[in-house]
Amino acid sequence: MLIADTEQLSLGPADDIRVGTSQVFFVEGREISVFRRETNWFAIDNHCPHSGASLAAGKCGESVVTCGWHHWQFDLRTGEAIGRPGFKVGTHALEVRDGELWITLSSEPEIIHQHEVSADSGTPSNAVDEAVDWREASRCLVRYGAMTWTGYFRFRSNEPLECRHGERVLIETPRGIEVGEALSPLTTDPPRNDVGKIIKPTGELLRKLTSMESFEHVRRQRDARLQSVVQELLAECSRRIAERGIAVDVVDGELLFHGKTLVLYFLGTPTDDLGVLASELSQAREFNVIFNSVLEVAAPVAACGCSGGGCSAK
Repeated sequence: MLIADTEQLSLGPADDIRVGTSQVFFVEGREISVFRRETNWFAIDNHCPHSGASLAAGKCGESVVTCGWHHWQFDLRTGEAIGRPGFKVGTHALEVRDGELWITLSSEPEIIHQHEVSADSGTPSNAVDEAVDWREASRCLVRYGAMTWTGYFRFRSNEPLECRHGERVLIETPRGIEVGEALSPLTTDPPRNDVGKIIKPTGELLRKLTSMESFEHVRRQRDARLQSVVQELLAECSRRIAERGIAVDVVDGELLFHGKTLVLYFLGTPTDDLGVLASELSQAREFNVIFNSVLEVAAPVAACGCSGGGCSAK
């Protein structure tokens, strides 16, 4: 039974949760994961916004939890998904007082990944979700990123847009605002794979780059100072990875269009150690450092149009 004290609620004796473990609580209808680490306590909403998995069941480091389903990582201090701008879980304040664990609920809305359920089958209605993804939208095949990924991007605007093959376009992915290269004209029919299933959009097509933006983009790519920054970061990252025995190889780096995010590409299995390292590398720098597997394309945007799953419209 939860006991209230003004805005705080008691979760019971603090010693009921051992160091290095987690526990799920239901607080005023909200499902919350509480993590006890060696030097701190953390409380976050329990559902991963990607697929709804329990974060309490994931692998937890000192300040990062890794979802057990698709290895998404969340900073326990901020709730933000590491390397996936727009994705976030709510965080809540904890206090240990006289051996009792107290929680103060955040005003942030709880985000739970949900599928529409077919009334006759009781199973997720993927066909409905897929139709919503491309409703009143055009599609364009775009190549983007240092790994030269390709994906179908969604364009939604009342203003017409003509894209020719090879033209530079501005796109939005969960990583941020990026530059891509159009590989097809815009069409209105949803893209399908070889078995006829509708393909989810990789992100949003915002507009074409202006001539000046294209010039500046090429100039930045060739800028010796920026290249030096990337090379220095790659060297520092590789050194720290070797010192900590993390089983990955960092192979490339890329500063995104807006200049606020630097992506480090790696080969290997994602671990919570990379999340901690990304936070350390971001300190005292003008950009945020994120890790991205060379084998993992940025996650699709939600049907509601947000570049991430953390949207109350779901």
